[in-house]
Amino acid sequence: MFNQKVIVSFLIITTAIASNVSIAGETEELKLIQILKDDVNSNDGLGNPRSVKVLSDNSKVFISSGDDNAFAVFNLDDNFNLTFSQVFKNSSESISGLEGASGLISLEHGNKVVVTGFYDGALTIFSSKSNAYSFKKTISDGLSYERVFDSEVPVGKLDSLGLLGAWDIVNTLNEKQLLIASYMSNAISIFDITPDKQVIFNRTVKGAKPFEDDLGKAISLALSPFNDELYVLGFEKHQLTIFDRSKTGNLLVKQVLKNGSDGVNQFVNPQKIIVSPNGKFLYIACAGSSSIVVFHKLDDGHFKFLQAINNSDIGGSGLEGAGSLAMTADGSRLYAAGEAGYGIYLFETEDNGRLSFKSKLLSVRDNELKKISSITLTEDNRHLLVATGKNNSVFVFNIK
Repeated sequence: MFNQKVIVSFLIITTAIASNVSIAGETEELKLIQILKDDVNSNDGLGNPRSVKVLSDNSKVFISSGDDNAFAVFNLDDNFNLTFSQVFKNSSESISGLEGASGLISLEHGNKVVVTGFYDGALTIFSSKSNAYSFKKTISDGLSYERVFDSEVPVGKLDSLGLLGAWDIVNTLNEKQLLIASYMSNAISIFDITPDKQVIFNRTVKGAKPFEDDLGKAISLALSPFNDELYVLGFEKHQLTIFDRSKTGNLLVKQVLKNGSDGVNQFVNPQKIIVSPNGKFLYIACAGSSSIVVFHKLDDGHFKFLQAINNSDIGGSGLEGAGSLAMTADGSRLYAAGEAGYGIYLFETEDNGRLSFKSKLLSVRDNELKKISSITLTEDNRHLLVATGKNNSVFVFNIK
């Protein structure tokens, strides 16, 4: 997705990999259903797939494409086979905001989809009518790639929306707010969803005072199960900022955890965060240390370092550039992968939140599982979808 003009380390960590792919198939958990490849069998919008979302009724799959600068829609049949339906690209007439498409969420049971555009610094909104999607609007400050990424002059007040380098996006349970982590703005941008379903800018949050001046280059975020806490990862400063969140959406910084402080280790370039269903544990994939770091919640509401899993725990290699996580609905299992590594790694979670390595899958039907950019579990925990970034494909598995 990134070209040579920009060196953004969370997509180009290239640690040497020594894994032996021939020892594939050590897990019996996953059964391959389908492999979708960009520009094969009429599939489109799979150039560097970044985010994959499945509707709760398993009727549709939405995919953002960082290199096609696209949002793609696939239909699902009763056997969980995907069929290409629609694609929207920046190159299409009157559509903008999808350059470097990354984060993606669906609202209103799939009737609305919102996609973040990293390079366009934008939110692009699509809506559904009569089972077909259409472009609705783009929200952006309209600053060019050159102005944001190439210029040495700070953008200052031109960055009014806090969407520059928009990467990750989440919505609240009541679907009244969207929260976006934006790398170049180094901000959380908050949008309200009005009763008539309009998306309206509310404010940006850029500070972590009194603990830190800023968010450390915000790249990923998550809400607690009851939406009363917000967790923000700062990629460059190896930082986790924790906010208390009120019922009205007000945020108050409660805690900042950083690599090398308060017993925290192997917390380098945190890229993806998962919250356990009970809200007691945080699981964070760290690209720079090729690790999964676990924090547990204390009785006073603060979090403390619990565990770090790295390549030495899984056989020597595979989690390089760790950036993808998915957890089962009951919190009993965690899937992980590294974009510069090989394979899908399955961990079991103990009652105390600690992870124990269970199995791995390195290839399937002579296809190596590498360059993995995201892992998605369906809500019923019966299927796993694995996007392979620069390999321009999506693997679809049944979970036995």
